Amino acid sequence: MRKNFQLHKTPDILAIDDTPANLQLLAGMLKERGYRVRPVPNGKLGIQAAKKEIPDLVLLDINMPGMNGYE
Repeated sequence: MRKNFQLHKTPDILAIDDTPANLQLLAGMLKERGYRVRPVPNGKLGIQAAKKEIPDLVLLDINMPGMNGYE
């Protein structure tokens, strides 16, 4: 019996930015190129999303209220 498996998984990108228009633009551009994008609006939710499923890449805004990109 042959197992059905994927040799190359779709790269997963976690995008964190407090500006909705930036997230929408970035997610759209990356999805068009075949990436899986998980947009989140702040650092706290970004940490939760990364813990739930480790991304291949994190793109984040450095200047955000509450928790900046360095934190």
